[in-house]
Amino acid sequence: MTLHHIAQIFRRRRQHEASLSAYYASLRGMRRALGDRHPNVAAILGNVGNLHKEMGEYDRAYGIYQEVLSIESHHLGVSHPEVAVTLHNIATIESSRGNYEEAVTLYRQVVQLQRTLFGPNHMSVAITSSCMASVFEKMGDTKRAINAYEATLKVRTVLLGRHHVDVGRLLHKLGSLAFRREDFRIAEAYLARASKIYKYNKLEADHPWTKDIARDEADIRAKLSLGRKYGEDYAEC
Repeated sequence: MTLHHIAQIFRRRRQHEASLSAYYASLRGMRRALGDRHPNVAAILGNVGNLHKEMGEYDRAYGIYQEVLSIESHHLGVSHPEVAVTLHNIATIESSRGNYEEAVTLYRQVVQLQRTLFGPNHMSVAITSSCMASVFEKMGDTKRAINAYEATLKVRTVLLGRHHVDVGRLLHKLGSLAFRREDFRIAEAYLARASKIYKYNKLEADHPWTKDIARDEADIRAKLSLGRKYGEDYAEC
């Protein structure tokens, strides 16, 4: 069993320090054998960066990912799938560090690369679009978040089918965002579709998602009822 495999076993057990020690020992041996700029060195460095990210050591992870990106871009070219993965990891780090605009810029770059490599309806495109939407949420930009989640919804619906529970979850998310923007009719439509999918997948009444959507639908009905009540006090222009 190689040091790299031992590191992975420790990582699965969440023994982070032992895993790091084994990864770095493997990395030293790989560098002695192949040099500092070999793709196999980049592969191990990528795992080390992932582990630092899991440990919340974002600055360490960022520096390592940048080194990985330099090696991969040189040996594989800037349009290689591994480069897309590393750029995605860097974007995630930027988001975790609160550098939201930088994260969005990188996620957009990754989406464009993924569409070129795999086509517009690939799961990687959906995943990255969803990550970008999450960043927009953190920024408080619900409009752009909705647009990004809509892009995710389109891809997942093509790949998974319109009745898949993941499609329902996205519709539920979109309904919540529309509610936040006070677009209550749009929110109602999103949630109605999500609720049908939950029922289609036979989610029990006590399932957390079922409870959440029942509460959200009740909130929307209350808002719409309130709007109708006070709307009657005003004459048409």
